Amino acid sequence: MSSDLTDGWLFDLYPSGDRIVLWIAADDGRRLRLTQPFAPLLYVGRDRPRGLERERLRAAIEASAGLEWLGPATGRDFWLDHPIEVDAVRVTDLDRYAGNLRELARRFPDATLYNCDIPPEVHFCYERGLYPTARARFSHTGGNLESVERLGDPRAIEYELTGLRVAELAAEGARPHPRPRLRSLSLTIEGRTLCWEDAPPRAMLASLRDALREHDPDLIWTTGGDAELMPTILGLADACRVELGLDREPGVRRRLDARGRTFISYGQVLYHAPDFPLLGRWHIDRANSFWARKTGLEGLVEVARMARMPIQRAARRSIGTGITSIQLDLAYREGYLIPWKKVRPEAWKSADLLLRADRGGLVYQPRLGVHEDVVELDFVSMYPTIMVRCNISPETLDCACCPPRPAVPELGYSICRRRRGLIPRAIKPVIDRRALTKRLMKKAALAGDQERREQLSRRQEALKWLLVCCFGYLGYRNARFGRIEAHEATTAFSREKLLAARELCEQQGFRVLHSIVDCVWIHKPGADPAEISELCSRIDRATNLKIAVEGRYDWLVFLPSRQDPGMPVPNRYFGRFSDGKLKYRGIEIRRGDQCPFVRELQGELLAMLAEADSLAGCRALRPRLVEAVRAAERALREHRVDLERLLIRRKTSREAEQYRGGQAVAVAARQTRRAGIELHAGEAVRYLVTSAGDADPDSRVRIMPLLGGGDSYDVDYYVEQVRRAAATVLEPLLGEPIERLLELPPPPKRRVRRPRPPDDPRISQPSFL
Repeated sequence: MSSDLTDGWLFDLYPSGDRIVLWIAADDGRRLRLTQPFAPLLYVGRDRPRGLERERLRAAIEASAGLEWLGPATGRDFWLDHPIEVDAVRVTDLDRYAGNLRELARRFPDATLYNCDIPPEVHFCYERGLYPTARARFSHTGGNLESVERLGDPRAIEYELTGLRVAELAAEGARPHPRPRLRSLSLTIEGRTLCWEDAPPRAMLASLRDALREHDPDLIWTTGGDAELMPTILGLADACRVELGLDREPGVRRRLDARGRTFISYGQVLYHAPDFPLLGRWHIDRANSFWARKTGLEGLVEVARMARMPIQRAARRSIGTGITSIQLDLAYREGYLIPWKKVRPEAWKSADLLLRADRGGLVYQPRLGVHEDVVELDFVSMYPTIMVRCNISPETLDCACCPPRPAVPELGYSICRRRRGLIPRAIKPVIDRRALTKRLMKKAALAGDQERREQLSRRQEALKWLLVCCFGYLGYRNARFGRIEAHEATTAFSREKLLAARELCEQQGFRVLHSIVDCVWIHKPGADPAEISELCSRIDRATNLKIAVEGRYDWLVFLPSRQDPGMPVPNRYFGRFSDGKLKYRGIEIRRGDQCPFVRELQGELLAMLAEADSLAGCRALRPRLVEAVRAAERALREHRVDLERLLIRRKTSREAEQYRGGQAVAVAARQTRRAGIELHAGEAVRYLVTSAGDADPDSRVRIMPLLGGGDSYDVDYYVEQVRRAAATVLEPLLGEPIERLLELPPPPKRRVRRPRPPDDPRISQPSFL
């Protein structure tokens, strides 16, 4: 039988038995399913275990269905950068792969294993040089893939997903536990919305199945699909014995596993919903995908291409998984053995070195108050660029191949002068790609192509997040190529660069109002663009880092702490750029735990203030600003605000039964559990404040699912929230307390610390993050 050639792009891939299944979006509109045998290799180190234990490990591998012992092989050690002797093991059943690894780890915790926990479909991409959405020519006989000729360049900026059929699946009243329930279901595709409401579950699901067969979407968007919608409809389909046909893969019988996981990251308790990807079709849940929420489909595809991870896997994984996959791909292509678990401990340090090393980025306290004509300078990708230009990587610090020579400021670590580090080589293409994407964005903006500009903006945003994370992962204890000394070296260089930039600004007659890690806010009366451009050039030459003008503010407000009006907060400010755009950090509009009504009011006030290009102009807006606040208060007092806009969303930090106090989130968590709704630590709960000061904790708040037509809200509580949000933006600009602006009785006197004057020398003392 002769081979067929099909041109198209790689849509999806996943393991099945001893083969990888690939779905191709062909140029002629077909969706083609191809398979190819794939037996990846993992390796067993000869250093651990030894003797009898090693013989037991070999016997266990030979006895495992799905693994085949091959014997002696050679690999390249990452840390030593020279070949070492290992033993190779072939994976003959991809479906049993994960279970076999878990069993080996349980029985032989000291064994050194390499290349073993790369997902088979990702491993396939590494080995074949493929990536999701790759354009290629596929040679196949029937459904058997014989070869792939890549037609596109993975580094190409210009690419598109042609012919993608997109649908949106939504539901109301979806409850997966304890018994699945569903009030309505809708599917939007090709400009049409199909609705099924208050119908028997069997009829709704059968109609959904028929619609999927008719329209055959490639991508199904949901919001809350992984946590609620998918487990609900799958549970109902199982109970009603209806074949849904969500997957394109023939003969799939899904096991309903609705268990998520709670974990702690950077001190926060987080919950990750269970995954419900589809086979041969994409299901992306916005609520369960950082990339989809932040960067849309364009950013998600960009990350998947860079990391060589299938779209659905990339959607549901963290930023760190993406940057790690980029590093693993490079290590794999260069023949390095990738250790399963990092066993390299932190190097010994004296107490003095610990104090100098563990300081993070440099932060100065801002000068409180309102400032006009302020310029913000921002180092471009500061930390990643330092890592690239200074050759900072775990294996290059204090290497054994070069004579020690202090290279890292303050810390005295030496950096390898012979070997180019893996981390710099892995992230440099990301830096270059983001810089090119931003240049294309500017061209699109000048050409008036707003749609193209937005598309490129989402891609560069995704690349920015990868670069932000690559620094943090240097110090992450579980990072495959992490090492705390590399993290410390990067921050040591950053402190030196920021100090140099600050000193140059002051030498050129600029007053430094604030500086934080990689940003500097400066002011100089009458400074023209040419002078600022010359300053940037001087900083570039002095630091060997690119610094750019983030923007020029007509006015900028640095806000104090709420607890101490005299204490500045490094990341709490708002201001208007000269092009009329606003920038704000750390205020109510940015807080996810504030209700939408209050955030909307503050956004309305900021939009009004954006009309003024000076402090005097802001003060001229006083009547309109005050009236907006009064109108919001009247709407609250007259009960004209929809309850949905007053719901507060808070994340739980523990299970409902572990709460003991009467704080709002504890009461809401207990109400949720009593209502029979499953709530895990790290999940968010939404509630209405009904009577904030009530002696009965259960009367203080009411969770959203229990709200009825007779429920009302605590007017005084929400009025206070409105006034606080208004005071944040109005008091510093209008120069009067909110009570006087609204002509209210003065509040009861309370003792506060006297504000420090703006030029207090204590404010200019640096701190470290």
